[in-house]
Amino acid sequence: MAAAKSPTVHANTVSVTLVTGDKVTVTPGDGRPAAVAVRGPDGSESSARISTVGKDTYVYPTSAARFLAAGLLDKRLFNITQLMADGYDDGQVSRVPVIVTYAKGLGDTAADARRQAARLPDEATDVRPLTSVNGAALTVGASDAAEFWSALTDEPHDQGSRRSAGSASFTNGVAKVWLDGKVKATLADSTAQIGAPQVWNDGNTGKGVDVAVLDTGYDVDHPDLQDVASSKTFVPGQSVDDGSGHGTHVASTIAGTGAASDGRERGVAPGASLHVGKVLADEDYGLDSWIVAGMEWAARDVKARVISMSLGVDRPADGTDLLSRSVNELSAETGALFTIAAGNSGPSEHTVRSPGTATAALTVGAVDSADSIAQFSSRGPRLGDDALKPEITAPGVGILAARSRHARFGEGDYAALSGTSMATPHVAGAAALLAARHPDWDATLLKDALVSTAAPTDAISADDGGNGRVDAAAAVRSSLIATATADAGMHSLGGDPGETVGKQVTWTNAGSEPVTVDLAIEAPGAPEGLFTLSASRLTVPAHGTASATMTTHLDKAPAAHRYRGHVIASVSGTVTTRTLIGVSTQEKPYHLRLKLRDQQGKPVDGLVELLRKDGGPDAYSIVYSSDGEVDRILPPGTYAAWAFAHVRGVQGESSLGLGLLGQPEISLTRDTDVTLGGPTLRLTEARTPRPSVSDTEGRIDYIRSFAPAETVSVSALVDARVDSIWAQQSRKVTEGSMLYTARWRKLQPVLTLTSGDQSFDDLWLQPGSGRLPAGSRTLKTVFAGDGNPADYASIDAAGKAVVVRRGDDSEQIPAARDAGAALLLIVNDDFGRLRSPISRTPLTVVGLSASAGEKLISRIQAAGNGRVTLHAVSNPVTSYLYDLTHTWRDEIPARPVYAPKTGQLATVENDFRNNPEHKVEEYRFDLQPYTTRESGVAVPADTGRHRTDYVTADPSVRWRQYLVVAAATAVQSTDILTYSAGRTSEVTWFGPIQRPRLNGSIVELPYRTGNRMVAPDLPGWGDSGQNHVGTYGHGTQSTDLYRGAKRIAGTDGSWIEADTVAAPAGYRLVTRTEHNGSLPYSTRTLTEWSFRSAAARDASEKVQLPLIQLDYGIPTRFDGTAKRDATLTVAPSHLPGGPRASVRTTRVELSYDDGVTWRNAQLRHGADGTEVRLSAPAKASFLTVRAHATDRHGNAVTQTITRAVGIG
Repeated sequence: MAAAKSPTVHANTVSVTLVTGDKVTVTPGDGRPAAVAVRGPDGSESSARISTVGKDTYVYPTSAARFLAAGLLDKRLFNITQLMADGYDDGQVSRVPVIVTYAKGLGDTAADARRQAARLPDEATDVRPLTSVNGAALTVGASDAAEFWSALTDEPHDQGSRRSAGSASFTNGVAKVWLDGKVKATLADSTAQIGAPQVWNDGNTGKGVDVAVLDTGYDVDHPDLQDVASSKTFVPGQSVDDGSGHGTHVASTIAGTGAASDGRERGVAPGASLHVGKVLADEDYGLDSWIVAGMEWAARDVKARVISMSLGVDRPADGTDLLSRSVNELSAETGALFTIAAGNSGPSEHTVRSPGTATAALTVGAVDSADSIAQFSSRGPRLGDDALKPEITAPGVGILAARSRHARFGEGDYAALSGTSMATPHVAGAAALLAARHPDWDATLLKDALVSTAAPTDAISADDGGNGRVDAAAAVRSSLIATATADAGMHSLGGDPGETVGKQVTWTNAGSEPVTVDLAIEAPGAPEGLFTLSASRLTVPAHGTASATMTTHLDKAPAAHRYRGHVIASVSGTVTTRTLIGVSTQEKPYHLRLKLRDQQGKPVDGLVELLRKDGGPDAYSIVYSSDGEVDRILPPGTYAAWAFAHVRGVQGESSLGLGLLGQPEISLTRDTDVTLGGPTLRLTEARTPRPSVSDTEGRIDYIRSFAPAETVSVSALVDARVDSIWAQQSRKVTEGSMLYTARWRKLQPVLTLTSGDQSFDDLWLQPGSGRLPAGSRTLKTVFAGDGNPADYASIDAAGKAVVVRRGDDSEQIPAARDAGAALLLIVNDDFGRLRSPISRTPLTVVGLSASAGEKLISRIQAAGNGRVTLHAVSNPVTSYLYDLTHTWRDEIPARPVYAPKTGQLATVENDFRNNPEHKVEEYRFDLQPYTTRESGVAVPADTGRHRTDYVTADPSVRWRQYLVVAAATAVQSTDILTYSAGRTSEVTWFGPIQRPRLNGSIVELPYRTGNRMVAPDLPGWGDSGQNHVGTYGHGTQSTDLYRGAKRIAGTDGSWIEADTVAAPAGYRLVTRTEHNGSLPYSTRTLTEWSFRSAAARDASEKVQLPLIQLDYGIPTRFDGTAKRDATLTVAPSHLPGGPRASVRTTRVELSYDDGVTWRNAQLRHGADGTEVRLSAPAKASFLTVRAHATDRHGNAVTQTITRAVGIG
């Protein structure tokens, strides 16, 4: 058997290390609640904000807030959902990939970039200059991320600062940090449809034209691609050989020779010199840095005239992103034409993907063989400014092209694929033919020619398919071309009287004779006179140009419209060129000016979130404040705006509170100024019947919804530096709904200190500190300066409370201990409460906030050492706590206070049976009705043998309690529970009897789908608590599956999966556990489930296996021993969701010699299960149990537990 899993009941827990060094742990729900925990680089609880937008969850550590607020960080660095989907979790990568861009002028050349790279923090490795974006790609080891972040920001990992975002900057000239994101491949092929054979017949195959394709590489052995001029891979660890098949298909569409088909399946420009850059991995993804490096190689090194890119990010973009910037800059620098796929995200508008959103790119949509737009083809206009995209289409449905021998699709030398990826190389090939015809034309003229001569597709709107389908023959043979597009831009609500926009349209004549053209505007549906031309006829000289001005009269355009049309140029009545024109008058935006303020009106900074009613896919956005100010230009409508920010706490100037600064309903009908926060911030409190103080685990949830598709759920974790939470008072919302939830864990005070009129409510006992003995005492106080040994030379500190300013605690603590101090109080030198892990010491060490601590120091200095006294009350063991949550709906009142009485809460009496030398970490997760995730981390629980918990009793709130014994790597977890007011429940933790046990809310239950049978996890050490599941890291587990007598699968672990037969059959699922002896009980278990199963009629239906499990009850002492005549109760049940048939215990056997001999016990069936009475011999030390239960369908379980309990 293999070692059991690490201490978790979740087999699929995933951790992601952020660029800040914070570690986010996610347990996906699989239909159950997902848990999200955030720890800082040192393993302590981290201050962070968790936002859920649609399907994406973002985690923003407080240490990154200023830099996000200043726009210096790419928010994709914190999109946990996307990072996991892209394989950037710690289980798949050990390094964080990022791109840094430099301030202007610092990395413009390769030499500059190398010099800048040398100045990066030492933790940055694999540095590769990317001069087109003035930056560099690099990786940072997950274990080095915190050090990299500290060096980059020139400050420690800081969760408590209230500095403004205006002061945020990175070291060494770094202007911004981006995620080196993954880019996915799209698909397509066909030459006759675009007129390529006609061009070949003229003797033009693109010979002599350098064309680069950036994709997954190419099949180096494919007969059609044996003439590749050069190739290079930019994918670390992979050769240029195509393990995907995508790149081979695309490359052959451009310039394949057709050798494998006797020339029949040639590419569009079979004579072109093809250069292949591998920028996408064999798994069909690529990093931004690979893409940019490939573009630079193609444009600068290869000097390609045409660069084809059938790739794109997986979300719409506005053309300002990194990849689009690189396209624009390289095109302007080198004259290369980039033909780029629009994407496969149609048919919705605004779905063109980057880098196809680049202004300089020739962006390609897809049509079928009948020139109808492909359903999947991404549509324009461009997001943000309604610019004309895509400009052209090409065949992209069912395209036959070369197939890589490594491809995961098709068979043979060729395969048919569909997508804008397949359309794009058609245009690239056509561009190569055109470039061969006109060797002196740059990217602009090539793009103008291809677009202005495109075959009209009148049934396709301009926003869907641009100016038409590429026509290679027309582009190459025409001597007259025109400007591709003339876009008047976006002018919300039209224009003022007489306001116009002029755009020049130019015709270029490559012929040897002048050409006279008749000009006209065609703009169906546009208001009369919206578009006009400065001339109706022009003569374009031979080898020259002529221009006319197309004027858009904005006052003729009604608001909230987009108008498209063409400037038509005809020669002798025949249309020769068409220029795509357009203007947008979508809603006029207004200024929304937000001021973020604390209670005293001082500016604070945070990430401002905006939600727009009826905003569609753009309803949600994030704004980065700077010096407490935000100015956004937005369409009119109803908005909600909020931010979480550190504000002043309740303990003076240096204290920190966490504030929800929010206006849930803003009507934007004109330029509007709104204050978030300010004097209307209200202290949110939980008042408990017994004295309590807040633990490190707190949270604020804010949910704003205008509609199901326009809902944002945000959670802000309250870190240890914060002494209070605040929320801005708001009126009841009239649109949609709003929820504000506070979550508190409040503990019996471990240590209470008072002195004169000072009550130190903001103190923290430092992790690793000793505890004062229980009880109260009065101590004299002395001030020892910085707490160094020399500071004690003239001080009598023996038996006193010593106050020092924060310094090196590794020196301060030994100095205080050597001086005989009874208590050491360290005064913080930064904002907020002081809680910093220290080396374990018997000395009691307390952190005080700067305000409270400095006041105490002033009192001591004024009175003299030893004259100010401190009264201390110590409760070294927590005997009670409160787990509380409360939600305010649709409004935040003037006094948001939750003050339940004991009778309004549920009471949970916890007995802890773990080894007292092993510390317990514990937490009770709350699952709110509006979310499907849990937030929080297990924290050390200073409990003894017993603790009383008081829990909010709200039927809409569910809870899950979770305990870890780190020394034994043992975990126990309840099912998801609800609590009733006034009810008391008793729970035993880590007590006998431990055995394999499941519940449906914590792990996915065993199931079959079709002929596939799966048990994802069979946790092997559930204790005798109420519906607990558990694991034990110092043990082993093996699992086997039998069909009849045949073993069909087996694993050294707690899981199994196997292929079986569809017909009904009998099965046995067997799991064995054994631990190494560090626990005295349940040393070995054997559980055998017998059941019948057949495939469902629907092969895709997931059917739960009809397993039975056993629960046990037996009174035991704290040491796990039972009386010799104790009563053992065995309670069988189906797994949740199992058959409704009754289950009955049919046999219980007892052994007092570890299973050497057995006795059949007499059964007494009752309402709570089947009872048997022990009759243990005097010399017996342990009880071993074998129990059997079955239902009327023949499903059964037999479970043997060696040394289930002790006997004494």
